[in-house]
Amino acid sequence: MGGGMARNLAKCGFEVHGYDLYQPSVDKLVEAGGKAAPSPAKAAESADVLVLMVVNNQQADAVLFDPEGGAVAALRKEATIILCSTTAPAYQHELRRHIDEAGRPDVRLLDCPVSGGSIRAANGTLSIFSSGPDAHLDAVADVLNAMADPLYRIPGGISMGSVAKMCHQHQAATNIIMVSEAMGLAAVAGLDTKTVYEAINQSAGWSWMFENRGPHMLGNDWGTVHSAVSIILKDAKIVAEHARNTGFPLPLENAATELYIAGTHAGFTKEDDAGLVRLYLPKDKQDAVGQLAKGEQTRQGKGDVTVETIVDVLAGVHLASTSECMKFAQYVGMDVELLVDIITRGAGSSNMFKTAVPQMLKAGDFSLHSVKESSGIQTNLKAALDKAAALGQPLPMAAAAFQQMLFDR
Repeated sequence: MGGGMARNLAKCGFEVHGYDLYQPSVDKLVEAGGKAAPSPAKAAESADVLVLMVVNNQQADAVLFDPEGGAVAALRKEATIILCSTTAPAYQHELRRHIDEAGRPDVRLLDCPVSGGSIRAANGTLSIFSSGPDAHLDAVADVLNAMADPLYRIPGGISMGSVAKMCHQHQAATNIIMVSEAMGLAAVAGLDTKTVYEAINQSAGWSWMFENRGPHMLGNDWGTVHSAVSIILKDAKIVAEHARNTGFPLPLENAATELYIAGTHAGFTKEDDAGLVRLYLPKDKQDAVGQLAKGEQTRQGKGDVTVETIVDVLAGVHLASTSECMKFAQYVGMDVELLVDIITRGAGSSNMFKTAVPQMLKAGDFSLHSVKESSGIQTNLKAALDKAAALGQPLPMAAAAFQQMLFDR
């Protein structure tokens, strides 16, 4: 994503000096009108603004503070660092202290994690969750606007951009694994998976992630990495660990995180996260989802599992996850109405989120009691779990969601 962001800024007329360990990314920047730098320090020495897009806080520390080429010491006076990586909220304050201790209290720091993937990065249409002092955000508004559509300004100072991204990623993480859980059940039951995919996209079980990841599964395409398992595992861990450190229970997020860890142990770490469906398939039928994508309109399978059963599983988990997410967001001080806009317009969106949250906001209560459909959804989810159990098919996310429904009574 960083390469796309750099090329987009160059195309927008900014003078961009870029550094990356992966030389082809630098070469593409030069082709787009940018300039190559041999180190982070060289990239930073002429910069009023340093846009930093790396995988995690360890890489950010290396770029900024490496004694043989770190960027912080080289920055111009009162330059601005725009950190676009997804990191834990606490890291932003640690980084601010580290910059000050390095003798650069003049350097400004903005917390601006992004969402949207490499294509939107290159097009300048990322979702950016910007936070920091208003005056500092205003000073680099031209850079942020060139990279973002939409650009959110999250109130509360640095770390709140990361809080917003973290809350969004709660929905992303629970929804991604649910694509695998649902399509795994469909395949084991012998349903036509193409029919299931098309039906889900017109149902209460729809999510942005289902619509996006489903085609990868139907094509048994794990080698083309659109988003690796390692990325969503990192993000899920940030959510789960922040909740644990602040004393808030997230059973669904924890269940999702454990499944991502299971995926790494199965050897899927660097593969597309749609390949996690193999966790739910027999060892000798790892390609079952693609093999059953025949368009034959098979809507009823073994054990009385139907397309509607799959819808019930997705709707139940998405509803329970919505409640969990919104309670968590309120607990960590996020502006919940702003978060609703972020999720509804973003990759964490689902039809159940869109259905449930307006009712919750009207009631002033993020519990399932506020959602008129919740009783029927719970009944349908229990029936789906019983059918899956009769087939010997695991549904860990659905089971966790059902237990949360029982608690929330």
